[in-house]
Amino acid sequence: MNLVIAHSTQIAFAVSRALNCTDRTENGDYTNDTGSIVITSVESSLVEPAPFQYYAGGSDFIKTLPFIPKRYLYGIRADNVGGKFKVSDEDKSTVVRLQALVEQAAEVIFASNNGSEAQALFAILCQAAKAGRRTSRMWLTTLSNRAITYAYRNRESGRNITRIARSGFVHHGMNFLFRANVEQAFAQMYGKQSFPMERMDIAALWLLCNSYDNMKVKFPKKTRYGVGISGKWDGKDAQLAPTEIWCKESDAQKVYENFMKMNGKTVTAEVVEVNPKVEWCHELLNMATLQEVSIEELGFLPARTMAAADLLFEKGLISSPRTSVSSLPHHLKRHVERRFPEAKAFPFRPEEQIPYCHGIITTERTPLFLSDDEQRVYELISTRTEMAFDSAKCIEVGIMANIEGIDIFGTAELPDNAECVPGSIAFTVSGVNIFSFSNRTPETLTAVAFLHDLNELVNTDGDTPSLLPVGSYRDCGACLQRLIDNGLVKYLLGDIEPTEKARVLLSHVGHLELSDIGKYISQIDEVDALAENRKPTKPVMREYENWIHPLILSLITDKKSFVSKVSGYTCPKCGNHGLTVFPATVACECCGFSIPLHFHGYDLTDKDIEQLVRYKYTSPIYGFTNTRGRKFCESLVIDNRFGVTFSAKAAKIYS
Repeated sequence: MNLVIAHSTQIAFAVSRALNCTDRTENGDYTNDTGSIVITSVESSLVEPAPFQYYAGGSDFIKTLPFIPKRYLYGIRADNVGGKFKVSDEDKSTVVRLQALVEQAAEVIFASNNGSEAQALFAILCQAAKAGRRTSRMWLTTLSNRAITYAYRNRESGRNITRIARSGFVHHGMNFLFRANVEQAFAQMYGKQSFPMERMDIAALWLLCNSYDNMKVKFPKKTRYGVGISGKWDGKDAQLAPTEIWCKESDAQKVYENFMKMNGKTVTAEVVEVNPKVEWCHELLNMATLQEVSIEELGFLPARTMAAADLLFEKGLISSPRTSVSSLPHHLKRHVERRFPEAKAFPFRPEEQIPYCHGIITTERTPLFLSDDEQRVYELISTRTEMAFDSAKCIEVGIMANIEGIDIFGTAELPDNAECVPGSIAFTVSGVNIFSFSNRTPETLTAVAFLHDLNELVNTDGDTPSLLPVGSYRDCGACLQRLIDNGLVKYLLGDIEPTEKARVLLSHVGHLELSDIGKYISQIDEVDALAENRKPTKPVMREYENWIHPLILSLITDKKSFVSKVSGYTCPKCGNHGLTVFPATVACECCGFSIPLHFHGYDLTDKDIEQLVRYKYTSPIYGFTNTRGRKFCESLVIDNRFGVTFSAKAAKIYS
């Protein structure tokens, strides 16, 4: 028996219809007459990384900063009940039901339109359900019967899926590490949830503030001038112009006066190039361009757009909106051409170039009973789909002439059935014009312009390195939405500007690599590359830990934000500098060595600090708390990497 697990009930229902599994089991799952396929669903949030409260013993604050856990905890979601995290009875019964299904399964299949992060959580779900079975993945691009059966027949398994899941694990780890450290650092400055942050937010905010400030700088207006000639040859219109642009109007005026002498006359020109041309006016939408166009044409912010688009996908009306590409794979060629005969010349790509997702297109289903938002987003996608397949065929001709000693060039378009060869032609000048243009800085920063610039940086060429469905770490629209929702960006009638809260945030981190968008892009590119090679994940995660540790340390040792005093202790790492005491840590301003003042639920005393600095270990301390809320006794030591940890003992003494 093959067990198919979908991340929503709507997807499970669509898969059941496509695979002819219309019978229902006693648990409400779908199956076929022979029982060879069972289709079930679980909520996408059933499995998740543990919240930082789990590491802090149920507290809303992590006092031990910088916070680098020895291992990252993932599992079935749990609620904080009295300081302890417990899995609900309903979720326990879901896992038990899955375990019973897995025991009967020969293969466990994940059916989803999401990327590496979802694949990682599916791997955890299989571990929780004790799935010692072969696992595979159905890459759902559309919930049409044809697409689902294609995904089922071509489901993927093996090392590639394992590498995609490992890439997702690292993204989850980086997201958690950033959020816990940055949020908690600012929580110690300004209070709980003062600056909710995701990995891209600070870098995007830095980019926005710089773009906004640059618009307010008044640059000298530079005007340039050009001259154009219009004319006819063999009854066809053409536009020609010199390649030179003039800074002075008087220079352009002289050329204009010389050209005017030839107005109405016929000169000898030359056809230098003849090229067949197929012009595609518009590309298919992907997630980035869908969000941009929705802001511009509908006035929808990204969260509103994606909510409607996800519902349209689950209703089977459009292909998956969580896509990083605008092309279509070759296996859709016959299907698309049947619906859009004009798409015969559309540049379909080989399967191996876009294996997991493709541009957003509508399906053959008739949209019924849609909400207003769904209807407007559907019409937007439908219109763009039709425009993308509407090509214009012609012949592009390059023309060159010399008038009054000045070379002029231009192009003309002929019908695709016209005959034209390079050679001399008679060109009749019918008009001359002089024009000017200047570089003007826009007065306001629009949300769509900023989102477009951010997408251009983060999603280079519109494709992620592994062409996976877009993950949260590349979702620039969600980033802009968070900045607006968290009060860091003001949005009004399509224009955006940073708030004072944003300025306060950047005053702390503007000089740190946390605001370096180039560094952020290089990090996510490196992790995405894990899905394509066998490079181990631990070195990548360790490198990220080593990167974020000193940055967070600089935040919690900021003398402008925290009171501080110089202690009498000498740094045990560099030996040539005194230690400074801050509310959360004792740190060396020279080499970066630090000792947290709060460690595993215990506030270190002056005696504990003195023992660590002088002897690199302490006497046994009672009062540490484990993740289950139980106290234990242990000694602290400074290890060979100059980090504070527990001494190596075989057992702990619990109360």
